Amino acid sequence: MLEELRYGIFSNNSKHISNDRLTLVGLGASDIYVYSTWDNAIAALENGEIDVALVDESLHDTSGADCVRKMRRHAMRSLPVIMVTPDQRKESVLNSIAAGVGGYVLRPYSMETLKRHVFAAYMSASPDEIEKELLNSSWDLVANGSFDEAIDSFSEIIEEVTEADKNPAEEYFDKGLNFLSQEKFGKAIIAFNKAIALNEMYAEAYKGMADAYKGKGDTDNYKDYLNKAADIYAVQDKLDNVKELFVEILQNEPDAVNPFNRLGVKLRKDGDYQGAIKAYHQACTFTPNDANLYYNMARAYTYAKDYESALNYTELSLRLDSSLEPSKSLHSQIVKLIEKQQKEKTATDDESPKVSIDDELEE
Repeated sequence: MLEELRYGIFSNNSKHISNDRLTLVGLGASDIYVYSTWDNAIAALENGEIDVALVDESLHDTSGADCVRKMRRHAMRSLPVIMVTPDQRKESVLNSIAAGVGGYVLRPYSMETLKRHVFAAYMSASPDEIEKELLNSSWDLVANGSFDEAIDSFSEIIEEVTEADKNPAEEYFDKGLNFLSQEKFGKAIIAFNKAIALNEMYAEAYKGMADAYKGKGDTDNYKDYLNKAADIYAVQDKLDNVKELFVEILQNEPDAVNPFNRLGVKLRKDGDYQGAIKAYHQACTFTPNDANLYYNMARAYTYAKDYESALNYTELSLRLDSSLEPSKSLHSQIVKLIEKQQKEKTATDDESPKVSIDDELEE
């Protein structure tokens, strides 16, 4: 399988280029392209001419990490990108993960090592074979004008997004963050790869649904599913931002007892209350008896206007530390907000037209 792929080597180091090319040839590859500058690579990436990218620590016009970031904007997000570098500093590994690498190989490496990383990156960045076949057959149905059958087929792919409590891609992403916090970088990379691959698949399925509805002349559903595809990409952008923020915390606060709590604080300050709440829940697995953590959770729920949950977490915070003044103050504020909310609801109900049982029967 690996010998059939098209490889791009991104480097300004002639020795590294020669070694990488020889190794790929040893793996059976024949389609190998070299790019020493980013400008020379843009067209190939945008046209999907590369299946796997090997990125060195620098090109003539950009760094390796920045090259990876640019790839995520100019190529499919799930393109397997492997950083191949002599730099083994933790900071560099984290920078590369934040940029979006699908693998990290240290020079000098053996042929078996590169083979293992390329295989892992390619497989984790691709849908399962069954899902891939289902996508391909669904697109064939669209091409053949079998729009209703195509809609049913694409629906099988996206049902796990619409029926699950949580997007499966986000579950892989959360695993990736946990692996990062434990410095299990290889596992983190694979988990992030799977998250991107799943989101790519869901977005393509939604786009396929849109095209099928367009073929049926159903403009409303065409626009609706096109928007759903865009929403998936927006979710991935948000996840990428959270990952970069988390890496920043790990780099700048390496001794933080609970990096997820810090992530929650930063996300709350940025106005991403749902993201903050999710981070705080992950933080609970690290420090489940931290009264301050539950106070932070209560604040996020308050900003999200989920006052009942906020009240529950202030009470949990105070059970753990009854002297925590911020929790006491927030608890009082939330009680007042709930009372106000209930009064407003009562006033709205009183203003609504009343219908007697007899009136209903007459209608």
